[in-house]
Amino acid sequence: MDGKIIHDGIHGSMKISGLILELVKTPEFQRLRNIRQLGLAYLVYPGANHTRFEHSLGAWDIARRLSAEVGLNESESMLLQVGALLHDIGHGPFSHTFESIYKHYVKEHDHMRLGQDIILGRTNITESENGGKIPEIIEGYDYDFTAEDVAELILGRHGKPYLGHMLHGDVDVDQLDYLIRDAHYTGVAHGTIDVERLLKVLRIHDEELVVDEKGVEAVEGMMVARSLMYSRVYFHHTVKIAEGMLTRALEFALEEGHLWDFWRMIDCRVLVELEDLEGLPAEIVRRVKYRDLYKAAVLASVDDLSAEEKRELLAAYRNVKRRQEIERALADAVGAREGEVILEFSIADLMLSEPRLKATEINVLLDDGRIEPLTKVTPLANALKRRQTPRWAVLIAAPPRYVPKVRETWRKIVFE
Repeated sequence: MDGKIIHDGIHGSMKISGLILELVKTPEFQRLRNIRQLGLAYLVYPGANHTRFEHSLGAWDIARRLSAEVGLNESESMLLQVGALLHDIGHGPFSHTFESIYKHYVKEHDHMRLGQDIILGRTNITESENGGKIPEIIEGYDYDFTAEDVAELILGRHGKPYLGHMLHGDVDVDQLDYLIRDAHYTGVAHGTIDVERLLKVLRIHDEELVVDEKGVEAVEGMMVARSLMYSRVYFHHTVKIAEGMLTRALEFALEEGHLWDFWRMIDCRVLVELEDLEGLPAEIVRRVKYRDLYKAAVLASVDDLSAEEKRELLAAYRNVKRRQEIERALADAVGAREGEVILEFSIADLMLSEPRLKATEINVLLDDGRIEPLTKVTPLANALKRRQTPRWAVLIAAPPRYVPKVRETWRKIVFE
């Protein structure tokens, strides 16, 4: 039989062959089996153990189906499929958990740029001798695109806007898969969306991806699902506490000159390396392993903050050193050790780790032939665009014994 059959828990049986099969076999893609899709969310949702590997396959499957629905030619279809398959190839351990560390400590890398380097063969992120061959594989097939085209598409810079929208837009193959997959494995019903309907109401019009007017309700349903999944899962305060703790352990290791190649590692390797360092990193890893997490001392909403306080917190979010200074000051004030008080954020304007929140807005093809932005056609979409995060905007957490004192002193320490 030509190709292989993969049985997926979401999309059923998927047949892969040719270029897609060769790319799936690469060590870079196989590495994604060891990168959890939702970081440390399994500490709150025990079923959330799915990985970037199956999500990437799911995004590919939806890209293949969307290509057929909108009538892409063979080369465009395969370019979109390869882009969807490889869009997460550069993810480091625990997915988005360490995104702020990339930006501060490893400036030449974030998961998007690293993905580009892997696709172009500039970086072998694996320890396998067979790594670094993705460009050779892509260009060994007689399609009208190169590895460079795939890398540009993944960064959202391809010359044909509709292809970019299919991978980075209000309605794209990436989120169509991750919403239903994350909802399934967390057991949170909010992420349920009508994928079949969405695929059938998308069109290419004047070089852009648009949605038929009759499909607006399906898009609204997807946006509701996305908004609720952000609140309920992606920014669940306990998930953010666990991720914040592990981030501080890695920051401490980096400051001490260790683990500078963490971005090459898989989830379990990072935990082992941090635990071997002893001290704070080892203590935090053990806490995470056995779910002995810090507790929320402060969960402040946007309405709880003045304009000046928001500006100060925005500066702290964008500057790791400033955030670390605040955390040290809070720890000193309550008698805790460095690393035992953590400050986390969820304000939409501050969320740099999720490019989708700034994605290109999809247009609606009205029945009379006019084109209008989705947010002008439906007030619900406009409201949902603004509601991307949970009710809390700022979270401060610490071991339980310090929680009362943190609650008493945090404003004085942070803002004075």
